[in-house]
Amino acid sequence: MIRAGPADGAPCPIHLALMDEYPVLVDGLAAALGTESGFTVVVRATTGADLLRHLRARSCDVVVAEPWVRSNDGLEALRHILASRRGVTVIAFSCMWDDARVNQLMELGARAYVAKSTPASSLPSIVRSAMAGMETRPSTIAGRVEAGLTARETEVLVLAATGLDSATIGARLFITERTVKFHLHNLYRKLGASNRTEASAIARGRGILS
Repeated sequence: MIRAGPADGAPCPIHLALMDEYPVLVDGLAAALGTESGFTVVVRATTGADLLRHLRARSCDVVVAEPWVRSNDGLEALRHILASRRGVTVIAFSCMWDDARVNQLMELGARAYVAKSTPASSLPSIVRSAMAGMETRPSTIAGRVEAGLTARETEVLVLAATGLDSATIGARLFITERTVKFHLHNLYRKLGASNRTEASAIARGRGILS
């Protein structure tokens, strides 16, 4: 199902589908992501079958889901979404993140694999990074924390690395161009870079960008 963008040319809201076997975790994800400017939670599910049933009636841009639910249908649901909905970004959100599980999901086409121990403040930047085509694994988050980058600085860096100008980045993140430049200045200082190209190269070397 394809959504039409706003008639006035404003950025489209990012529609999210969330799935975990524990409703309290679904609610926690919704609280972390649903209040972010530009994000709208449209689906909350507790099993893979429930997720697919909702998605037959609702469109979404991003699925954030636990693959290893007790109903044993989470992985199959994500496999189905990745095979049949090419425009949907899939993010695995799990307490089990050994190399085998991470590699399995990434090989299927997931853009990110996020440990449930990840700070909630990092989730919006992970979603935007994934939508921009950047790969996120647990080690990527560790690299960002080590560099001292905030979640917003990481969002700006990810979009800048794709070649977008400050005005376009601002529109994507629902912030002003001046604020984008402020974040760029700060992340250059933290990474020891003098421009976007250098910052992107350093971030890739540290595992912050793929």
